[in-house]
Amino acid sequence: GTATDQGDVAESYATNRLLGSNTPISALKSFTGHTLGACGALEAVVAINMMNEGWFHGTANLGNVDPNCAELDYLDSTGRKIKTDCIMSNNFAFGGINTSLIFVKAE
Repeated sequence: GTATDQGDVAESYATNRLLGSNTPISALKSFTGHTLGACGALEAVVAINMMNEGWFHGTANLGNVDPNCAELDYLDSTGRKIKTDCIMSNNFAFGGINTSLIFVKAE
């Protein structure tokens, strides 16, 4: 997301409602900063790589989750091994330019 309090809370509740509270979630922008027009493409490549490698980066400097955010499996900065056949990458920008990409592992 845009790393705003309101946006992060809304994204957490939407993810929880759609995918459930056990859904792992992390933020690549915590490592790269906002890459503006490149963020969607960069995050898509990283998401596919994480799915294929079975290792998910965490969120840099995540100490405490905002208590206003929904219950999810927030990944801290150490990352984690996760085996999955699909992954979702969300990009929400100022001005309502929003995308959610879902990738499924090729057989």
